[in-house]
Amino acid sequence: MKGTVEMKSSKTHIMSGCCGMSCSLCPRYYTDGKFKCQGCGPDPHCEYCSTYKCCSVKKAYETCAECFDAPCDRISNLVDWKGFNTRKRWLAHIEEIKEIGLENWERIQKQKAILLMQALEKYNAGRSKCLICLSFLLFDIPTIKKILEKASDTINDS
Repeated sequence: MKGTVEMKSSKTHIMSGCCGMSCSLCPRYYTDGKFKCQGCGPDPHCEYCSTYKCCSVKKAYETCAECFDAPCDRISNLVDWKGFNTRKRWLAHIEEIKEIGLENWERIQKQKAILLMQALEKYNAGRSKCLICLSFLLFDIPTIKKILEKASDTINDS
């Protein structure tokens, strides 16, 4: 019965999803209420995630980037699923992690998360959170900084 099986995982990088998601840039991480996500591993929703079960529980990996089979059909099919736009970056993130290593990738994601929190404080009018999070997920840091600079200039000119 789902919900009663204890899953053992040694995952320690909870802000780096097994799938390649940067949890600190996900709109669900900043959501209040029952749909709030706590990252990859400590959140009860992970119990239902086939990618988490395969990567972290079965193979004891932090991310799919460690797997010889990556990207496998499981993750590739999920990326194509419509409805959750953050999936558009998963495969690219897995490749980035393979190239530069998880710690370096996380350092970049932390920089983006700091900028994201600043943007959410200044520019989230209540319904902009998802758009802002997705923008920070999709763009690189120099582009994000240019966007923030332009937004600040626009507000100061008003």
